[in-house]
Parts: sequence; structure tokens; C-alpha cells
Amino acid sequence: MANIKVLLWFDVEDYITPESEDALLELLILCDEKQIKGIFKMVGEKARVLAEHGRTDILEKLKNHEVGYHTDFHSVHPTVSEYLERKGFREGAEQFHDNEFNGFQDVASITGMPIKCYGQPGFSWAPQAFPALLGWGIPVYLDTGRQITLHAKPYWYGGMLNFMDLPGLMRMELMEGGLEEAKRQFDDIYEKLSAQSIGFVSIVYHPNEFSTTEFWDLINFGEGKNTPRNEWRPAPLRPFGMMERYIRMLGQFIDYTLSKENVEYITSAQTLELEKSRKDELAPEHVRTLAANTGKDLYFQLFSGYSLSVSDLHSIFVSYLLGKPLVPELIYGPETAAESDIVTAVKVADLKAAISVPYPKVRGSYHLPDHFHIGEAKINPVDVTCTLAKVIREGLKDEDEVTVVRGSLRTQIHANEDDFWGNGWEIFPRDFRVPNIVRMSKLQTWTLKPAIF
Repeated sequence: MANIKVLLWFDVEDYITPESEDALLELLILCDEKQIKGIFKMVGEKARVLAEHGRTDILEKLKNHEVGYHTDFHSVHPTVSEYLERKGFREGAEQFHDNEFNGFQDVASITGMPIKCYGQPGFSWAPQAFPALLGWGIPVYLDTGRQITLHAKPYWYGGMLNFMDLPGLMRMELMEGGLEEAKRQFDDIYEKLSAQSIGFVSIVYHPNEFSTTEFWDLINFGEGKNTPRNEWRPAPLRPFGMMERYIRMLGQFIDYTLSKENVEYITSAQTLELEKSRKDELAPEHVRTLAANTGKDLYFQLFSGYSLSVSDLHSIFVSYLLGKPLVPELIYGPETAAESDIVTAVKVADLKAAISVPYPKVRGSYHLPDHFHIGEAKINPVDVTCTLAKVIREGLKDEDEVTVVRGSLRTQIHANEDDFWGNGWEIFPRDFRVPNIVRMSKLQTWTLKPAIF
């Protein structure tokens, strides 16, 4: 029977409706009573409002749990996807840092807790966020979404461990009959995950759901609307006693899950401890085997306990040829999918000179250039990586010439093609499209690889 690990997470975001604070407190008390750790992803403005309202009761109880980050203002326009749609990868990472870092700092300083995970507001996802988040020391991306999917399992992308598109994603709906339906849903998930060594269940709520009948942001920011701050309206409240009733129901549901064998509630930080892919140095013969398995279609490889993204493979091929330690290194994808010059062959010495040049950086991490300058030719990173594998496979020397291998980035198949997001989140303008974000999400599949549990 699988070990079932439950991630119970709350997006703490309603900074307009004061009663949502009481719901947050009651949920913290509930988790304490059940002796489980919840994951509370908090908006920067929400943390500031809690401090302004003197909610030391909430802030103290948060210390028993895990705190994540959920952007600075959540649904105020432009949201993350809106302001990053027209930005490149490096520029967008800087913009995300400029817009969101203050909120990150406020959540950490006000709660007194380290920030262990991040999740986007609604479906406002963008690949440019990852270098900034990683630079802030956030290792886990915890949310829902289908822009990047990998066989409905956890994966590494952008240097972060991602829990997004999971078969164990569920919730008990706050309605009559919600408890019994949630029990049936959990039983079904439990059975489906039973064949796995570790199965993850992701349960998501917002504290404001327990206290209000509508979402705070839909009222003020729905369909692209940007209500001025002095006109913000709180959400309508549930009838007296309903908040407490639904929190009791959630407690009963938690009790039911814990009555099952091998069920444990864990934090996102604990998932990192469970992830077992090797990070140590590879042996030279391992690199030769990986090169032998690298053809024209670049894809991640699982090998001898390692999970290696295409950028990992690129980094160790470079290190092998330059005589450096054979440790996989995160390298983000390029800004564009540029075409290579038409050239038949290049000198191995020129190829090694090209990969010896320092790569550009994005928020402190390396990313691939659009082209490598090899002699007089400009060759894109895909073709360079395929050609590096050929040099290693054939044991070519500096004085040899190597035929340039024209390749493709096959990991792009795991990025959703649909750029119409206007119907994906009620906060977006109805006609909202994100062709640039979709394009860049594909390019960053250089970093995509399975997580190993």
C-alpha cells in the first residue's frame, strides 16, 4: 500500500473582508487540534493588514505551520500574467522581482517564518517568475494549473519542485452533502494511488470561502475591472454559524482521511526531503552513456537514479568536454527559438571555444544564449547540445570536424498550446491571450524533468 502524503494548503488572500481573518484563525486552530501542519500561502497585502489589525493571535499560530507566498496584491490589475505577457524572459524575471519582492519580504518579516513555497494568483502563471522565486530561496511551486504537465506527477521545472497537475487534487465542497462526496472522492484517489510508492493528495481552500458567499476579488477586480482602493467592497458574508459549521465539516473530513492506513499530512518543505533524484557528480562513463542516448530529439533522461533535464544534459556535456566536474547544473532556456545558420560541419576546437564563453544570467542563474558563435557560424542551443553529444559519442578530438546535428526540443510537448486564457480565471479580461507566455513556457522546458520519489 502506498504512503499517501497530503498537502493541505490555503491561499490566504482576502485583504478586504475583515471576517476572513476569523476564518483563518479558526482554520489554524483546527489544524492544531488535528495535529497536522497546514500550508498557508499568503498575499503581501494580507500580511500587512493582519499586522495593522493587531492579529497577533493569527501570526503566532502560523508559526506552527508552513508559510508560502502568493504575490503582493493577487488580483489587482495588471496581474502576473498580464504584466509579464509582453516581457522577455530576463526582463520579465526582473519585472516580477520588482513587483513582488516587497510582498515576499513583508510576508516573511510579519509572520516571522521562512517562505517555503509559492503559488500564482488564480491562473495567473508565467515562466519568468521562476528565476526570481529561486533567487529568493523558494524551492517549491505549489498550486493548480495545466500550462506545464508531466504525466500528472510532480516535476522539476525552472529549478523548482512543482506540484501542479496531480490526480490527487481535490477538496470537500462547502455545501450540503459535501462531506460524503469528499469521502467518496478521497477513497477513489486513495485506491488509484495505491500502486505508487508515494502518492500525493493536494487539498486546496481559501479561508475567505468559509466566511463569505462570494470571492472578494471577483467583486472588485472581475473581468479586468480595477476598482479604486477607496471603493473596494467587502464580500457578502455567510449566514451566522455557517463558517463554524463548514470548518467542523472540514475537521470531520480530515479525521476520515487520517482513519486510512499510511496517510500523513506534510508540508512542501517535507516533499523536498522525500525527493530522491541524485545530485552528486556523474562518472565519465555515465556521461558517455547519456550522450549515446541523446539523438536529434532532446528529452529528459532518467539514468541510474538521476533525473536529468535537457539543460542538465547540456551542462554535463559541456563539463565533460571542458574537463570540469560532472555535476548537473541548472541552466534556463534561451530567450528565443532561433534558427541556426546553414553549415555542414564545424571544428571541435571551435565548438569547445564557443561553450567556454560565460553564459548570460537571469536573476543570478545562467541561461542559454540564443546562439553560440562557432567559428563564423551561429548555432542554436538545441543543435549545439545534439552536436556535443555526437562529439562525446564518437570520441572526437580538437583537431577533428563534426557534422552539426539538427535537433528539436521534444520536451515542448509538455507545454499547453492554448494561448486564450480569458476564460481560465474570472479576474482576467474576457479577451485575454498569452502567446508570449506560451512561447516562453515551451522554451523553459529545457529545465523540465520528473521528480523521483
